[in-house]
Amino acid sequence: MLLKLLNSTSLKANVIANFVGNGWAALLGFIFIPTYLKYIGPEGYGLIGIFASLQVLLSLLDSGMSTTLNREMSRLSAFSSTEQKMRNIVKTLGSVYWLIALFAGFVGLILSPLLAKYWVNPNTLSVQTITYVFCLLSVTVVFQFPTGLYSGGLLGLQRQIILNILRITFATLKNLGAVIILLFISKSLLIFFSWYLFISIIQAFTYKYTLWFYLPKTSQRTFFDKQELKNIWRFAAGLTVIGLTGILLTQVDTIILSKILPLEQFGYYTFAFTLGSISYMIVGPISQSYFPRFSILLAEEKFEELTRIYHQGCQLVTLLVVPFALFLTFFSKEIIFIWTRDHHIVENTWKITSVVSLAVAIHCLMYLPYMLCLTYSHTKLALYTNTILLIVLIPSTIYAAINFGGLGGAVCWLIITIVYLCINPILVHKLFLKGEVLKWYWNDTLKPILGCIIILVFFRFFLLANQFDTYITGCILFFIGMASFFATYFSSQELKIKGFKKL
Repeated sequence: MLLKLLNSTSLKANVIANFVGNGWAALLGFIFIPTYLKYIGPEGYGLIGIFASLQVLLSLLDSGMSTTLNREMSRLSAFSSTEQKMRNIVKTLGSVYWLIALFAGFVGLILSPLLAKYWVNPNTLSVQTITYVFCLLSVTVVFQFPTGLYSGGLLGLQRQIILNILRITFATLKNLGAVIILLFISKSLLIFFSWYLFISIIQAFTYKYTLWFYLPKTSQRTFFDKQELKNIWRFAAGLTVIGLTGILLTQVDTIILSKILPLEQFGYYTFAFTLGSISYMIVGPISQSYFPRFSILLAEEKFEELTRIYHQGCQLVTLLVVPFALFLTFFSKEIIFIWTRDHHIVENTWKITSVVSLAVAIHCLMYLPYMLCLTYSHTKLALYTNTILLIVLIPSTIYAAINFGGLGGAVCWLIITIVYLCINPILVHKLFLKGEVLKWYWNDTLKPILGCIIILVFFRFFLLANQFDTYITGCILFFIGMASFFATYFSSQELKIKGFKKL
């Protein structure tokens, strides 16, 4: 029974597994944020935020190979006699990926002293300490890159249950280990980030050997195949440029604010951004599960089934992302206080959290249309759209950040995502699913959202008109969250009980 479960490749099992794995990792990370703030301080947590932004920027060096490997594994698994080709692709991309990872780590090491001295604005931490932390994190990047590649391979093979077992294991080791170190061993930032590095090394090699274990076995020798690299380089290169522009769209405010704000204030912004971005943890498992299925259905030329599965996935994104994100948008002040019991943190974070949560929710709605583009190997639309938006976003964010701080940067990003939502779906559906755009806007998106908003607006005015103690407020918030979820669900045409059975 256990072996059958581990080897399951059904869409329903994959969605559930991805939610459990990503959800557990996100839960651990969010539970311990107040602990991190307490023991390493806002400045130390600000360093985590800066590292996260730098890591995202450096990830453009992966040349889109993680997504490319995902697509190739899922596409080739639909055909017979492709076992050797699959193994050669993993060998080829893996070799290139490790070289890129080493280069990224080297760049990070070179830049660490400069970033510590000229970029951040610390009040209590020394430049030397910050330099050592950036060096540790640069080496950590070397091992986190390959982990992403091997995850893509396991996703493409639809071995998502075992992948999420690994995610749960390493997320637990990373977060619980870090907290134990802070509580019982040392509050040193260097020891804290050394633990991150240690876990990243073990994780990278575990993921590597797990992917090779699940690849089809052959009697021939696996080798580096230059021809396969030539066959996929255009798609991978397109993803690289899209990744660069997409990263800038989502991270430009963080990058600019890390320079403009004092490190302590940037730590609070990082807190707000992390909380507001939790919807990415929700949409990730869905896109990871649906993208391989899109690729298989296209390879088998099952276009009607592809259309049905696509709309089903889009409504699933709306159902799971929108109620949570809008709930956080409307009630961020109450939620943050119940969580932290710290009025100072609340006053420095709740407005930014609300704006970021709404912007992230809108961005999440565009994940499956983007995956549809990648299924058809089309990268130009995303590239052109991102480039145009960036031309507007970068100067406006700089102006807003200088004059209005973190909230100004967050508002700029929200405006950009709204424009993105109004334009991009029309172009995507015109190219790949003609006649389906109105169904996407109304059935998949707007109708479920309207039901959710009505519930949340009503209770927002109810809470404003009444004062309750913390316990009562928590119970009311739980009820509001459930009500908004069911309002969204009953407005989702494809996701009634019959729809779930077809997963």
